[in-house]
Amino acid sequence: FYALHNSAPFGITMRTFTRAELAENVGQRFAEDDRSSSEKLFIAIDKYVYDLSKFEDLHPGGKAVLRMVAGEDATGQFYALHNKDVLEKYHKRLCVGVLVEEGGKSGKADLALPEKLGEDLVSMVPYAEIPLLRPNWAKSSWWNDSHREFLIEMRKHLVGCRDELLEIERGNGYVPIDVQQRMGSCGILACMNGVSVMGVAQKLKNEGKLRLPGGLEPKDFDLWHEYLANQEFARNVPGGVRNGLSGGMSISLPAIAQFWKHPSKDAVVEQIILGLKRSCLAISEPQAGSDVAKVVTVAKKSKCGKYYIVNGIKKWITAGMNADFFSTAVRTGKPGNGGLSFLLIDKNDPMTAKGLSVKHIKTSDTKAAATAWVYFDDCYVPVENLMGQENAGFKLIMANFNHERWLICAGVMGVIRLILQDCFLWCMQREVFGKKLMSQPVIRHKLGRMIGAIESLEGYMESITYQMANMDAGAQMMILGGAIAILKYQTTRTMTLVSDEACQIFGGRALTASGMGQNIENVQRTFKFASILGGSEEIMADLGVRQALLAFPPDAKL
Repeated sequence: FYALHNSAPFGITMRTFTRAELAENVGQRFAEDDRSSSEKLFIAIDKYVYDLSKFEDLHPGGKAVLRMVAGEDATGQFYALHNKDVLEKYHKRLCVGVLVEEGGKSGKADLALPEKLGEDLVSMVPYAEIPLLRPNWAKSSWWNDSHREFLIEMRKHLVGCRDELLEIERGNGYVPIDVQQRMGSCGILACMNGVSVMGVAQKLKNEGKLRLPGGLEPKDFDLWHEYLANQEFARNVPGGVRNGLSGGMSISLPAIAQFWKHPSKDAVVEQIILGLKRSCLAISEPQAGSDVAKVVTVAKKSKCGKYYIVNGIKKWITAGMNADFFSTAVRTGKPGNGGLSFLLIDKNDPMTAKGLSVKHIKTSDTKAAATAWVYFDDCYVPVENLMGQENAGFKLIMANFNHERWLICAGVMGVIRLILQDCFLWCMQREVFGKKLMSQPVIRHKLGRMIGAIESLEGYMESITYQMANMDAGAQMMILGGAIAILKYQTTRTMTLVSDEACQIFGGRALTASGMGQNIENVQRTFKFASILGGSEEIMADLGVRQALLAFPPDAKL
């Protein structure tokens, strides 16, 4: 599952080809071509020789484009049309030798592509990585060696399973439970839920049931590891799969871990971080999105006093189709903030399941995100499943929102650095009117805007994260709510800029779901999710200013 492609020798006798020998293998030629046809069609890319004799019938771009470069070194033509992942995908199947100069020898020991070690996965493209990974950059005081080791091994895990996850993304189904469980056993699900679940994760690690990337002890996992985990997950996992695997869980399980005072809490946390069960956050309703105080889903005590009877509907619930546990905002009292409670609804309870149903919502995201309507119709929920106190749920929901907004920002940071990297690579490969795209001043200006916005945002993000890591929870509620709201606003506005500039740089490829612009297409189709979920941009900007006004000095004058 996590093995990197082409990490082992082929077990095939090494063959070398001179350019003259390569030119003898031109395959079936065009009608009335000057060159004679041959049995085999070979081309060379990056000094490797590939036999495309059978593959030409399967080539998505047709036969003609291959016949145009048959018997030649087609490295330049290949990279003008494909990204390197394509070569890695087909290398083992199609490679038959290496290209050498006349009378020369190959320095290669076998036909395998060089194995990608962890450090090899660190991009040397300018600004494609956070400062922690940049050579010759001084390390900020909050980073230590464990953070770098953690990030690199997590990236290696995720890159190793990228093809499988991309296949799920492009399919018409949800994320299979076995994939969820494999993500659990390698510790990635625990990392996505962060510090709040690490007590349980340490127990599981001691029992040999999971291992965190980099060999990190869960007790040593801090907010900076969580920041890196969310960046890497967003950078390497396709959007729909990412939401199906983690999008619902990472905004609901921390609330369960922190606010539910029940003997079964650790068992529930354990099941979810091992991928055996799934959870989601059920707040939004058709009539109450960012305005949580308008939630109308009602929870009324049963006459026996043992249950809440829940009636209502939730909408746009990420990962709701597969969820076992729903961290749910319900109204138990008067209108407004003071009548809200936070309730854990367990679909596995037979009594509860009778009154709970879900229906898929088709969105701009793929089906893998498992976005759902959630219907509660006389849904009986044990009173012990109340998180916090009755009618005091609004404060818990807001605390949970702070964490949700912060992790959305961390994920966006990972995505926009990937987009910046793709733009740099494309501009250095693409030729227009006989010149590299990078030679155009207008293109360099677009990259400059992107770099300036991303680097500024990185500083803001790390500043807020430092405060969160060093401020107690009560102070965070009072002081950081507005700052995190402004951070989310600025993060999603930056993502809008990056998506827009990347689309102009990639042109038609930015509208194509596969090929060299596939990452750009995914972002331009889905970037508004981050702008709206967890609180829309307008609400975030307003909240940030309103929170600032609470501390405005009454005697301040211009």
